[in-house]
Amino acid sequence: MDDTLLNYSLKKVWTPWDEAAVLKMDYQSRADLAKTITCQGLLVDLSMDQHAEVRSGVASNIHTPLRTLVRLSNEDLCITVKNTATKTLLSLQLTSK
Repeated sequence: MDDTLLNYSLKKVWTPWDEAAVLKMDYQSRADLAKTITCQGLLVDLSMDQHAEVRSGVASNIHTPLRTLVRLSNEDLCITVKNTATKTLLSLQLTSK
């Protein structure tokens, strides 16, 4: 992970310009960031990315809003994304008990 991606992966306060910069990145960078970022609005945006790798990263992120995880686990066209979202939902249920 280069310095720019590392900076975004650790970011706690996001500006609209930060979010726009991520959305303009190549799909592999978006996929890498989708696994680690905490910005829920950006995770929702990335959950609708055209690339399954990006959506899969969102599906594996525990900071993704529950509603988004449920949508990915039920409606995504990629079985890998569906399965990943389902696993994340199950792990969140187990940790909340």
